[in-house]
Amino acid sequence: MLRLFFALFLCMAITQGYEYKYNLGFDFYLDNTEESLPYWDTRTIYGVRLAPEIGIAFDGRQSLMFGGYVLQNMGEQRFPTKANVSIYYSAIGEHLRSYFGIFPRTHSIAHYPLSFFRNDFYFFNPNINGLMFQYQQQDPTDKYTGYAELIFDWYGGNLAKRLDEFMVLAASQWDFWQKYLYVGGNFLMYHFKNDEVLAQDGHQGDTYLLDRIYYNLYIGSSLQNLLPSMEKAPYIQFGTLSTLERKRRLSTGLDPFYNGLGWQLDIGAQYKGFGIKNSYYFGKPQMKYFSQYGEGFYSGLPFYQSKHYDRADFYYEYKNDILTARFSIIFHFTNKTIANQEMLTISLDTHQIIKKLKSQIQN
Repeated sequence: MLRLFFALFLCMAITQGYEYKYNLGFDFYLDNTEESLPYWDTRTIYGVRLAPEIGIAFDGRQSLMFGGYVLQNMGEQRFPTKANVSIYYSAIGEHLRSYFGIFPRTHSIAHYPLSFFRNDFYFFNPNINGLMFQYQQQDPTDKYTGYAELIFDWYGGNLAKRLDEFMVLAASQWDFWQKYLYVGGNFLMYHFKNDEVLAQDGHQGDTYLLDRIYYNLYIGSSLQNLLPSMEKAPYIQFGTLSTLERKRRLSTGLDPFYNGLGWQLDIGAQYKGFGIKNSYYFGKPQMKYFSQYGEGFYSGLPFYQSKHYDRADFYYEYKNDILTARFSIIFHFTNKTIANQEMLTISLDTHQIIKKLKSQIQN
């Protein structure tokens, strides 16, 4: 069946006109976090990732891609630290986009809060397993522009053992009057049915499923239209940043939801590469079961376990057609500790490098 599918796709591509697509993504990640106890163990992450892709595109809108990624932590003797395949079909329209298969997370157009996903999650989990739909709209009068995104990611599980692990993501944002006003929201639902992992709570397999729901509704304003020379003009954003969590048990059924209601204020700006971003969260502690399951289970920043959490990010970002590099010094203020974090990320657009080399050879 798979061979037939590829044969039909290739015939379609040949008859309608096709082109080869390729990429050799390179990413470097350095992250050093100190004084983060009792919320999070101190750690240093130092790794590189290579993610080659090759495929064919036809009709100017559809493509079939195949590749994967290889990730290596510095200093580890085992190679690779982590690796996986990617294979996906995409259809790109004027307003609608869709992806099916195993595809890079970089195709996502939304910006999810750090309580949903922290930076190292994106580095170590670069693929989505499932499907994604996107919609983008630009009003001709520039009164508004917006997007919406829906993702189903079946990231884990075991059919033989009836283990089921998936997440559903949704995001949307609409900008009005050149972004002087914008409103948006993010939603994440984890369905985690794995009694082998959940048995770490000491109930000997009685806990068989854990539901987690994250939601973020916000309103904001940006001065980008007044200060177009800035990469990111001063902005302010405020909204709810909350979670719902509950366990399902064989003996007693559904536990009541833990309502981690909270709020967050964000401000930031960037000029000539230098930027600052500050986020202040206040409300109920999130990640209720972090002490039982740890950072491998929770993908967001563990500092959100605090009732009051302020994150100050000072950074410099250099960007051109080929390279994006960013160095950050980050301070995490909670009622129990002041943690510091240094982060360096480097990404190369190797597709652009190859295009420039081909152009120079042809000339």
